[in-house]
Amino acid sequence: MISLLMLTGLLQAQTVLFSDNFDSYTAGQRLCSQNNTDWTTWSNAPGTSEDAYVSSEQAYSGVNSLKIAGTNDIIYRFSNQTSGVFDIEFRYFVPSSGNGAYFNIQHYYNPGVEWAFECFLYNSGSGYVTINGANTNFNIPADAWFPVKVHVDLDNNSATLTVNGVDVITWPFNYTSDNTSGICQLGSVNFYAGAPGTGTVQGTYYVDDFVFTEVTAANDGHFVFTPNEDINIQTSNATEAYALNLSNPGGTPVNYRIVPTYTFTPNTTSQGEATLQRHNGNIGSGIIYGSTFAAAAVGFPASDLLAQNLVGKCLTRIEVYLENTAYMINPKIQVYDMNGILVDGPGDIVYEQAFSPIDGLNTVYLTTPYPLDGRDLWFGFYFEQTEATAASETRPVIDCDDATMPDPYGNWSKTSVAWNHLNSNAELTYNWAITGYADGTPITPWMNITPTGQGTLAPNGNATANVALSSLPTEVGATLDGKLHLFSTDIENAENVLNVHVAIIGVGVEEQEQITISIYPNPATDVLNIASENINRVQVYNMAGQLVSDGTYSENEITIPVTNWAPGNYFVKVVTQGATRTEKVIIR
Repeated sequence: MISLLMLTGLLQAQTVLFSDNFDSYTAGQRLCSQNNTDWTTWSNAPGTSEDAYVSSEQAYSGVNSLKIAGTNDIIYRFSNQTSGVFDIEFRYFVPSSGNGAYFNIQHYYNPGVEWAFECFLYNSGSGYVTINGANTNFNIPADAWFPVKVHVDLDNNSATLTVNGVDVITWPFNYTSDNTSGICQLGSVNFYAGAPGTGTVQGTYYVDDFVFTEVTAANDGHFVFTPNEDINIQTSNATEAYALNLSNPGGTPVNYRIVPTYTFTPNTTSQGEATLQRHNGNIGSGIIYGSTFAAAAVGFPASDLLAQNLVGKCLTRIEVYLENTAYMINPKIQVYDMNGILVDGPGDIVYEQAFSPIDGLNTVYLTTPYPLDGRDLWFGFYFEQTEATAASETRPVIDCDDATMPDPYGNWSKTSVAWNHLNSNAELTYNWAITGYADGTPITPWMNITPTGQGTLAPNGNATANVALSSLPTEVGATLDGKLHLFSTDIENAENVLNVHVAIIGVGVEEQEQITISIYPNPATDVLNIASENINRVQVYNMAGQLVSDGTYSENEITIPVTNWAPGNYFVKVVTQGATRTEKVIIR
């Protein structure tokens, strides 16, 4: 017998994080169109054909359920949980009049990266689950509602599938549907209109009473940094330093990465063209896709661009080798932003340009050269094709090299929402025959993260990232702008951006001692009087390094009105014949 106190403790340990019996929606309308906060589709496209209809044809409780049929592809996201114990439960109805049913669990928040397992259900009363390339069979009732439960223990890397009250299999949760090398992470569940069979078989089934429960609270890692604010530095030195204190108050490790980027106006003066390629120069096999669209990309991390002195240059042209281009629709060259570290591969599209492809080498000059500002660089090629072409023997081809060892940045591809490596298929060891060229005058990167811009914070761990600012200009009034991108595996704090502003506001001591000047009154309210021998020029800067007054003279004493200046501190730079001096004044 369990005491009331013990029972209360057990009940408190379990928290329903989300539940949905679909009765609050309007039957006959699409689910994600009515609730795009909790539900989405595979391509994150509510309201499209991927979005399933709420139905009153069947229901386990209440009057509605979710009907999956046709091209429906529904996703519920679990936010990349890495610790804790969870139950995913729902009711299934597989009609004998249909082709069967299907669902899967993904290891990642964004689907298409890793399938934790796939579950297929026949319309005749049986099914199987695929884990590590092997199938485990089970039975289901025909034309009747039955429960499905997936128990996931992330702390012990274990999962159990229970169907109709019978435990089907228990396995290490880091396994995927086809191998043992996945991540122990709970990303999302996918209700897709699939079914057992050869090729594309569309299933029809109903889902009701979906419940996501936290059995044991997660103790995920958290990424915290201080100061958590934009960086504004006024200096007269060629070097400065700024410290970021990093910590992880959570219970699991957190990986982090810090990437500086720079704001500048590109200088197109050629300093020699640089080649960016991951292939070995030999054109070998081509890849044929049986999908309605495909994209191929190669990448260059920020460290590569720094090592090659490419920051400040621009990506000016892209080359790609293609075949059967007559069947390509809407071909484009694309450039992609960097991702964080939660998701590998290219990020969002930041530049694209249509072109007319030919069989063989295609060289596309970018209408607007893309500046390399210090972030990771990804670029590649995209095309579409009709369903008839995708199913035919003659399909477009993107060419590769003949490598036997793939480059981790050289063979990314996409036929849905997620990017993957070609070599996720062990037979495809190639790199894309895609090359980029950068030209222009590089800048001098002035931010450096020491001791390193990336690392791992242990539970309750701490680290310091020192931002060294060097090669700063010496001219008073000069400014520099950039950003620090802070990425982490803490999904609640996956990316932060700090603006960095540096203003040069003074000069060195040796310069100060060359002349004698008198500035009065100080503090001033109405006018500022400046006296020295042979004054040629006077410049006044505020604390942000902005020039507020600039005049040329040929006098020994001048007066500058200050009634319209904002109260605060200013720097007055006085230039005489052959000498300069800067003084600080206060305006009230």
